[in-house]
Amino acid sequence: MRSIITCNKRTLLLTIWALSALIGQPAQAVTLNFSAILNPGTCTFSLDKSTLALDSVHLSQFAPATLQAAQPFTLTVQDCSGTDASLAPVVNVSGDGITRDSKWLFRSSDSSAAGVGVMLVKTDVPPAYGSTEVKNGDNIPLAPAGVNPPDQNIRFYAGITCGSLACTSDPITPGTLTARILFNLAYR
Repeated sequence: MRSIITCNKRTLLLTIWALSALIGQPAQAVTLNFSAILNPGTCTFSLDKSTLALDSVHLSQFAPATLQAAQPFTLTVQDCSGTDASLAPVVNVSGDGITRDSKWLFRSSDSSAAGVGVMLVKTDVPPAYGSTEVKNGDNIPLAPAGVNPPDQNIRFYAGITCGSLACTSDPITPGTLTARILFNLAYR
């Protein structure tokens, strides 16, 4: 019986020693990072055309400060909800392009035509070259801060131009012109 008690005392002492060794050790820590995207609201965007063909334009038609083959299209904004009280909903416009004579012209890098681009104008009537163009990064307001935008149609025109001075100083080469423009809901 004495050997069982001695064995139990040794086991108890060994357990206490092991626990005290664990208590003296620093605790291990693991970090779990969380991420989320919080959207203040949403709208449905649609275009009346998925592709806008600007037709063929002969090189002889290009002249300084002109807009060729301008075609209209409409961005429809509807079913907006959940706008944050401190933010204003906007349409953010983006796309690759170039600046020619202080005008922003949309054009994709896979275009083979050189010296021309697509000028985008927010207007209800056919624009002139002197109209204010929409640039990469521009925001088009939809409603004041905290207000859900009403359903609306935003009219644009897109046309081809070579600029004002660059038409004569920088040669235009024939080929295909492609421009990809993204309309994105944003809050500012």
